[in-house]
Amino acid sequence: MAKSTRSKVKRSFRAKKRDEGVYAATEAARLQRLNSKLTAKVHDGDEESAEPVEGDAAQDDSTAPDAMELDDSEKPSTTKPLRVSTHGPRNSRREEWRRSKGMTPVPKSTRMNRQGLPAARRKSGRPSRRR
Repeated sequence: MAKSTRSKVKRSFRAKKRDEGVYAATEAARLQRLNSKLTAKVHDGDEESAEPVEGDAAQDDSTAPDAMELDDSEKPSTTKPLRVSTHGPRNSRREEWRRSKGMTPVPKSTRMNRQGLPAARRKSGRPSRRR
């Protein structure tokens, strides 16, 4: 098994070869080449963005009375966002209706299987459509 290129084992072995094995020199040369290309691109772009354009100055004025307040601007939030729990009952409309009528939200299964145990809700391993 695990013959896929997304296989974790294959990926880890490939990464190990890149770091310390056969391809380490090639990978280092590639990274150096890409790094120099990116730094050259950044330095070339600095002269263009150094002088502001007339339209940009009007747009950057955030102190205007009609300026929209952004969520993550200038106010660092120290509180963590509350996490929503996905565990537990979902309280569907059916369960709400049963609860309003005084019934249990989920009816108790009264079926028995051949061994005399309560029957399962789903028939595992059995296909749902006829073939």
